[in-house]
Amino acid sequence: MPTSGKNIAFKEWSIVCDALGEGQQTIIFRKGGIHEGKRGFQFKHNEFLLFPTRFHEQEQKVHLKESTASKEVPSEYKEGEQVELRYLCKIHSVDIMDQWDTIQSLRKFHIWDEPTILERYRWSKEGEEEPFISLAILRVFELSQSIKLSYEKKYGGCRSWLKVPEINSAIIDSSQPVIGDNEFKDLIRQINQIIGRSD
Repeated sequence: MPTSGKNIAFKEWSIVCDALGEGQQTIIFRKGGIHEGKRGFQFKHNEFLLFPTRFHEQEQKVHLKESTASKEVPSEYKEGEQVELRYLCKIHSVDIMDQWDTIQSLRKFHIWDEPTILERYRWSKEGEEEPFISLAILRVFELSQSIKLSYEKKYGGCRSWLKVPEINSAIIDSSQPVIGDNEFKDLIRQINQIIGRSD
C-alpha cells in the first residue's frame, strides 16, 4: 500500500483544511464513509496531501475564530474547476477512541462542534457496533508551491482517500511545518496526557 504524499490525498472539509494549515487544529477525527469497504475507514497512509472538499453547511458545524466566523464555503466543485492543494500531512500517531468524555476533552485541539463529533462517534456501518472514532495526530506542512488540479468526477463521492497526479518531490521536500517543533511537542504532550498515551 503506498504511503507517499506525492500522489495520495485525504478529503477533508475546506474549513478544516484551513484550520490545519493555520495551526488552529492538530488532530483529525474520522469514521467510515459508504465507500470505505467492509472494514470501514482506516488511516492507510502515513503521509498525504489535503484535498479540500466543499458543501455549504460545513461552516455551521464548526467553531471559527471571530475573524473567520462569517466565512462561506462555495457549493461543490464543478467538473473542470480548479482545486488547490496547499498542505501535506504526516501522521504522528493513530488511536481508536471509545470513551466519549475523553473525546470531549480534546475539543480545544479541533474546530468541529460537539454534535458533529458525537454523530461520527455514534455512527455504525452495520448499526450494531459500540461507539468509537479514529483519532490521528498530524504534523501539517505548507507546500512551497500550491498544486492546482482540475476537478473530475472521480474525486467525488463518500470516500476519504484519493489518488492524484504525482507531485514533484522538490515541492514535498521543501514544505515547511505550520507549527514549530517546540509548540508541536507541547501539543503532543497535552493530547497524550488526555488520552492516556505515554510520550
